[in-house]
Amino acid sequence: MADPNHPFNMFKTGTKQTLWDIPNKNKSYVCEKLLEFHSSWYSSHLMYLAVLGKEDLNTLEDMVISLFIHIERKDVEMPIWVDPIYKEEQLATKTIVVPVKDVRELCINFLINNQQPNYKSMPTEYLNAIFSHTSISAILCMRGWVNGFLACSIFEARGIEYYEIIMDLTEIGLDYVDAIIKVIFQYVNGLKLRGPQEWFHEETKLINSLEFQYKDNEPPLNYVTMLTPQMIRYNLKDVLIAEHLIEEWKPDLITELLSYFRPDNMRVTVISKTFQGQTNAEDKYYGTLFAVSKIPMETINFWLEDDICEGIIMPSKNKYLASNFTLVPIEIHKEPEIPKIFYNSSILRCWLKIDTEFRLPKAYVAVDFFSPIVAVDPFNCNIMDIFVKLFNEDFSKHIHNASRAKLHLQLKSSIHGFNFVLHGFNQKINKLLKRIIERLSTFTIDSQRFEIIKEEKIRKLKSIETENPYRSATRYSSIILSETSWSPRELLKSIGGIDVDSVRGFMNNFWSHLYIESFMYGNLNRRMAVILIHLLEKPFLSREGFRPLLSRELIRSREVEIDDGENKLYERITELHSCSGVQVNLQCGVQNIKNNVVVSLFNQIIEESCYNILRTQEQLGYVVTSITRKSNGVLYFCIIVQSDYNPIFVHTRIEHYLSSVESLLNNLTDEEFLKHKESLATKLLEKPKGMIEQAVVYRSDIIDQCYIFKAAEFEVKILTSITKEDIIEFYQQKINLTGPKRRMLSVYIRSTLNPKPDECSTLSSSDINLFITSKIQKIDDINEFKKSHRLYPAPGKLIARWP
Repeated sequence: MADPNHPFNMFKTGTKQTLWDIPNKNKSYVCEKLLEFHSSWYSSHLMYLAVLGKEDLNTLEDMVISLFIHIERKDVEMPIWVDPIYKEEQLATKTIVVPVKDVRELCINFLINNQQPNYKSMPTEYLNAIFSHTSISAILCMRGWVNGFLACSIFEARGIEYYEIIMDLTEIGLDYVDAIIKVIFQYVNGLKLRGPQEWFHEETKLINSLEFQYKDNEPPLNYVTMLTPQMIRYNLKDVLIAEHLIEEWKPDLITELLSYFRPDNMRVTVISKTFQGQTNAEDKYYGTLFAVSKIPMETINFWLEDDICEGIIMPSKNKYLASNFTLVPIEIHKEPEIPKIFYNSSILRCWLKIDTEFRLPKAYVAVDFFSPIVAVDPFNCNIMDIFVKLFNEDFSKHIHNASRAKLHLQLKSSIHGFNFVLHGFNQKINKLLKRIIERLSTFTIDSQRFEIIKEEKIRKLKSIETENPYRSATRYSSIILSETSWSPRELLKSIGGIDVDSVRGFMNNFWSHLYIESFMYGNLNRRMAVILIHLLEKPFLSREGFRPLLSRELIRSREVEIDDGENKLYERITELHSCSGVQVNLQCGVQNIKNNVVVSLFNQIIEESCYNILRTQEQLGYVVTSITRKSNGVLYFCIIVQSDYNPIFVHTRIEHYLSSVESLLNNLTDEEFLKHKESLATKLLEKPKGMIEQAVVYRSDIIDQCYIFKAAEFEVKILTSITKEDIIEFYQQKINLTGPKRRMLSVYIRSTLNPKPDECSTLSSSDINLFITSKIQKIDDINEFKKSHRLYPAPGKLIARWP
């Protein structure tokens, strides 16, 4: 949609046609163009390097100089694109687009000037913070037009920047696009009338400063990858702070930014399947249907009216801002190294770990609400998901200031209920937790928002069919093998009968019959933990008719046990993708320290050859990987391939590869085997880089009900005793096609658009015999398959019986 003569007017991707056919026809070969580009631009003064290492600065500098000193400096200047990407004919336009997924979106772009020189005052940060205030999104949601709202500046390239506002539209909202844009302009009118507020700038400056000062550690690779583009954009002395610290107050730059919010400087894009049949153009590469039209002058004049929307409230001072950053005193040698049960009652169990390593004035509190009534059928699962979405939307107006003050809430549904995580500065975490629990117990459902959220849920369930085939294969592998898991089709089939009364009735039952498990970590002492526990437990214990769960009701999901020697196949059809997906799951038994190590080491040994043979040599597809996974206490070794080839052919080649692994293992030298063990030990012992990363590791052990917390250390100890013979025996028993304890589930997502339907005719007789001897049985009904199989024991111990 950009100016056709501007270099921005192109995709960042290529096709066989653009990268091969057309260049060859014009005798303008891609290889020559690459060399020409390299010759022109590969210059030392245009290159930026960030190195992070444990060595001292002088050593690092010597390493860099020795490697890069020979790069030539060429007589070229770094380009900057000063011409606007949109000219008059592309502005004040409305584009309608027909998507593949069932999404509805409104996107508004305003061209703005280059903001790179203004990084010390960050006027766009001011606008981002103002627009993220919930008042404007609350008004649009209340009118039933919008489900989500996002606004931010977009930096595309040097000199190319625009401000973008994106909204997720409701079905009704599609008919009110002009009215929605009117509200945006009314909000901008209010901002212009009030003018830039220095107190809000100072608050934003303080928040950014606190976030930077108490920043969690980042993975080193992510950090250096982030630094190098910043070295291009900012003065070298400011690179580490440029996108974090605000140094100057320049209200005139904010006023100037607001001046770009005009209809004649705007592009509107509306995306919806309802535009089918209303378009007049098709993108030649992706086949996207669209139409572009000029916005009528009558509409522009409507937007230009100098009025303000009633009901929009401007931001007020933030009560969640932390002011106390004192660290709780600790005695490192007396503090437990792992989370311990701090509190245990009939309704609530709390794990506590006081941070002794990262020492930041922050906390991480995870709370899991569990009830057996959720997972029993897809109807209840849908209700829980809808309730959580309604609550999130309602509570967003309460949580905005907390999020802005770097105290975050993430609340989502699960197969057993819902959970939420609070993390950030610890001083006011109790205040936010109290607000959440109070709102949960008093929350009333708005019937209009219910219908909108339900319709959105239906659209998302339908759109699952559009996901990549390999992802779909992974999804159905989990659905088939988990005791309590429902397919998108089952969820979709059961959602129609849900109404407001059924949600209210279900949630009343849920609140009266549940169990809570919490994990608290960080800058929290025992006194603070007691306060948080009281906030969590008291409202439910005092609830009329509340009954604690029985021991048997506390058992979580279990895994379906495939029989020894059993090979199962489940197949689904996709009409939306030209490629198919295959996932071969080999069930490897119950999790324990030794099994974990053996399966991980096996994958470590074969991972490279699997990729090399199936992807590089046989060219089966772009997505080829071998992985280990754990589900409900059970281990799996899996190979996943997304391919243009027929799934049967792909599966046969996977089996052919697996039959060759025995030779690979037998020919492995002692030295090679030791290197694989060392490599796995290094991965296992890699410590979390930051407090949040560590919290997630601890919590995952609680969710999985394994409660080891230091599994990596135990696994490394066991790893030293694992022999090559252990791995060969594992392969012969559980991986090899003829292994007596082999347990396989293969999932095919077969494309009806498959361009290579006849490759199975090229299979050798040995390949066909190999496949036939596996005696694969097809799964026609997932639920019948589950009913006919045993379940593995529940992972971990019953919650109520844990000491």
